[in-house]
Amino acid sequence: MKILKTIAFLCCGTAAFAQNSPLDKLLTARFTNERVENIVEQIGQKADIRFSYSPNVFDGNRRVSIQATAKPVRQVLDELFKQTVVYKERRGYIILLKAPDAPAKPKDLIINGYVFDRETGKRLAQVSIFERQTLASAVSNEAGYYRLKLPIALSNPRLEVRKVEYWGETIILNGRNSLDIGMRQLGTDKKLQTIDNQNITTNIPRPDSSKVRVDIPVFVASTDSLLSPKKPTLNERWQNVEKTFVDGFASAKQAINVSNVQDTLYRPIQVSLMPFLGTNHILSGNVINSLSINLIAGYSRGVYGLEVGNFLNLVRQDVRGAQFSGFANMVGRHVSGVQAAGFLNATRYDVSGVQAAGFVNVAGRDFRGLQVSGFANLTGRHFKSGLQIASFINIALGQSSGMQLSGFANVAGHKLRGAQIASVFNYAKTHQRGLQLALFNYADSLAGGLPIGLVSFVRKNGYRRLEISTDELNYANLTFKTGVARFYNIFTAGFNFNANHKPLVSFGYGIGKAWRLGKGWMVNLDGTGHAIIPNSSWLLTEQTPQLYRLSASVEKKLGRHVALAAGPSVNWLISSTDLFNTDMSKIYEINAVRTSQNGRFVRNWLGFQAALRFL
Repeated sequence: MKILKTIAFLCCGTAAFAQNSPLDKLLTARFTNERVENIVEQIGQKADIRFSYSPNVFDGNRRVSIQATAKPVRQVLDELFKQTVVYKERRGYIILLKAPDAPAKPKDLIINGYVFDRETGKRLAQVSIFERQTLASAVSNEAGYYRLKLPIALSNPRLEVRKVEYWGETIILNGRNSLDIGMRQLGTDKKLQTIDNQNITTNIPRPDSSKVRVDIPVFVASTDSLLSPKKPTLNERWQNVEKTFVDGFASAKQAINVSNVQDTLYRPIQVSLMPFLGTNHILSGNVINSLSINLIAGYSRGVYGLEVGNFLNLVRQDVRGAQFSGFANMVGRHVSGVQAAGFLNATRYDVSGVQAAGFVNVAGRDFRGLQVSGFANLTGRHFKSGLQIASFINIALGQSSGMQLSGFANVAGHKLRGAQIASVFNYAKTHQRGLQLALFNYADSLAGGLPIGLVSFVRKNGYRRLEISTDELNYANLTFKTGVARFYNIFTAGFNFNANHKPLVSFGYGIGKAWRLGKGWMVNLDGTGHAIIPNSSWLLTEQTPQLYRLSASVEKKLGRHVALAAGPSVNWLISSTDLFNTDMSKIYEINAVRTSQNGRFVRNWLGFQAALRFL
């Protein structure tokens, strides 16, 4: 957690935007054949700016004529000094310094200016300006001012200008250093764009569902419940979690570029230290890479190849290839390939391939392939095929058609068409086909699957019987059967009410199978094992008598919820003493009483049972 806090702190440090500068104040003035020093003084008075400079910075006696109408002070000074003076802000002052001598061959081309709305003249903040070849970029400040540095050797440089709800612009520089950019708002039909008429080409913005957008809920004070805010769905909550997480690691300028720029930019290789420090610069959220190497954490639009990160990989859209991270991989859309992380893999939409994590894997929509985690796997919609392996739990909120194998539990939120194997619990809303194998299995309804476990329960159309019966051993038995007709669990207890020559009570468990014959008839075959309590001593030991019974019965429904059943049984009793009077058992005894090798009595006989069943 300390590492996360440190990274978040560093990211927040990059989020601050440049505040309004005194140089961006608008000035309306006219100077005719005035001394430069007087002009500087009057500019300070009119714009409420304090200048600081040395007398040898410029020729104060030089006379100049300048006219400005609602023009930024910065541009008035540029016109006054002709790039012989540079400006620095410090402690409320604008310091004028002599510009350094220009090198014979300058390395960089500095382009600056203001971005404004052509119709209203309003200067526009948070406009993205970038150059495709170098990925050099800038974001206009609150006064609409931008400054961009490009290599002087760059051939045919063009500036791309983008802002939400404005037409995109492509501007050919033609050797210009100072460049004001006018933008036009989109009309009602925001899908269509035309080509501008001043050496400008326009790119058509395409919808980008992964761009950052935060909706602020509005709470209405009203007694009408219909006006109450709608509760977010599970998918909406997941989207908010994913977006908030990504926002926490991207700088403010990156978030603005993600919102403004719909263009897809490609780079074969990128290397980054943090999401905002790398070779893709602040356009990293708009760039697709073939190879991405992140020393701590990286942030990109997509990876079509390989991404390796020591701590964290963040991808806004798709990964096609492989991602490896020491801590986590986060992907905003789809993954086709391999994700491996020491702690977490999270993909907002579909995954086709492999997810392997030390703690948890998440696929927001459909998953096809292999999910392996040290704790849990979550598929937000359908687990279409493959294998989920987790030490604790596997969850598919939709349909599960593959195999879920876990150390504790498996969940299929809709249909189960595959297999669930867990040590403790399996859940499926509709067990359509396949196998459930665990101590406890639950399905809301059954369409053809088979649950096998200590206890299996199907709520709507499973097999359930509560029966009261009698047999040759017990005067009364209370039995509950649950599961499906093909395989059900049996829980039973027998009572003799302190009768002589009879056990006091017995407890049993078993399994059974039923065949439906039609017209209310059914045949059951049950196998059970019982612990016999012969007297008031309830302590179960190795010497406790054991009864094993294999019984068959025929059931006939008397009504919707009642049936009668009866049939024969075969019994084997193992005990340390002869529990029965020989004369009482002759009529059904198969073999004479015999003694086993360990000195215990073994008897077997044919028995019977008759039951009243409640369906």
